Amino acid sequence: MGTKNKLFLLATITSAFIAPSVAAETAFKPVTLESLNVPERTCNIRDYGAEATGIWYDTKAFQSAIDDCAQQGGGTVLVPAGFYLSEPLYLKDNINLSLEKGAVLQAAAEKSAYTPTEATRKWAGVPKLWPNAENWLAFLNIADGKNIAITGEGIIDGQGSALLEAFRANARKTGSKGPTDRPRLVFIKNSNNILIENLTLQNSPSFHVVFFNTENMTINKTNIIAPEWWENTDAIDPMHSRYVTITGNTISCGDDHVAIKSVFNDDNTHDFYIARNKFLAGRGLSIGSEASGGIRNILAEDNTFERSMYGIRIKSPRGKGGLVSNVVYRNTKMTDVETPVVLAGYYKGGPVTAKGREEALKNGEFANGFMLGNQIYPSPADKAQPFNKHTTPHFDNIQFVNLESTGNSKYAGFIIGTPEKPFTNILFDNVKIEAKEGMKVRNANLRLVNTTITSQNGKGIIEEAGAVISTAP
Repeated sequence: MGTKNKLFLLATITSAFIAPSVAAETAFKPVTLESLNVPERTCNIRDYGAEATGIWYDTKAFQSAIDDCAQQGGGTVLVPAGFYLSEPLYLKDNINLSLEKGAVLQAAAEKSAYTPTEATRKWAGVPKLWPNAENWLAFLNIADGKNIAITGEGIIDGQGSALLEAFRANARKTGSKGPTDRPRLVFIKNSNNILIENLTLQNSPSFHVVFFNTENMTINKTNIIAPEWWENTDAIDPMHSRYVTITGNTISCGDDHVAIKSVFNDDNTHDFYIARNKFLAGRGLSIGSEASGGIRNILAEDNTFERSMYGIRIKSPRGKGGLVSNVVYRNTKMTDVETPVVLAGYYKGGPVTAKGREEALKNGEFANGFMLGNQIYPSPADKAQPFNKHTTPHFDNIQFVNLESTGNSKYAGFIIGTPEKPFTNILFDNVKIEAKEGMKVRNANLRLVNTTITSQNGKGIIEEAGAVISTAP
């Protein structure tokens, strides 16, 4: 799927902040049901034998309705009100899977249901995207697809607690959390013109919506919900994708609200519009941690955060870093966010026990460093390492315009670059943050315009090694 003649996000971001303000807008359009032009045909799953007992699997009825509708050229696969239980499903071209109000589609809770066979391997994950990705199916799967929608006022429930418990039991046994080796709720790869709209996605065993190498993707007016203590339940994880709109959603989960990633060195993650979302519990509107292929042209505006662990995050470690550039956050409101802003060139999980954390911060590479959440950071004396454009985190032209964070915040933020490649052209324009502790800046070039950062305990800005800070009225 080529990008020739595609419209793209336009952001007037200069490399040298000539003006304190920024103008940015999207030129590409969101995917809508109208633009998908799905045929008017309706295939009701009840007509294919779905019984909605909530006990017996309706997998065969769902898949038969999808396959038959697709073979006829496409249409709406209608899911009437009721409680349905299913094993993994495979969506096809020109299909709108539509759940009516009162319809609840529950995913199988048995691990064995998500193991690909020769017949279903096409839909499995891609190696290196996450640990053992190729050995997992999701609950809803799209591969090499086009013009596909998942819509309605119903609920898709991943029933993730059963599969999550094995992860927690292993962490208790080993003292280490280990990889996120569990199925996703929705996985999309190598596809074009995909829409998720209006429904509720909840309780995934791990990430809720993951899409890889997908172009023209819209998630709109959707609730994505998981308990905040459920590990690694990211809401939306775009990977190597472009022309993506994420608008009008309400998200409350146990990890990143959004995490834009680039695992391979292909420069193919770009042009996102993220607007009018309500972010509740969770770990931030994020970029990374994988960024080796570069991530660029992001506009996020008119978003609100309430009681989140993090607000806006760009985070990537040595070994997974790359260039993150041309990113604008505009008109952002935060209330009671624990840490409103994090830009980090370090992203390494720390020990999970209190004793282990204490020891790590006393001895070794992290001596005299600090912990932020689950992540451990070295001291300001950390030594420079060789620069590599596909492994070293480096951020450039990142702008925060009209951001206000009030209420109960623990830290104002962290801007922590590496000594081998400090962050450049970071702008705060009309930013107001209040917190108990100030904002720590290290190895970064930060310009403050009409900005106030208020700390209850000392300085609003805490300058460490390599911090270059300029101000304007």
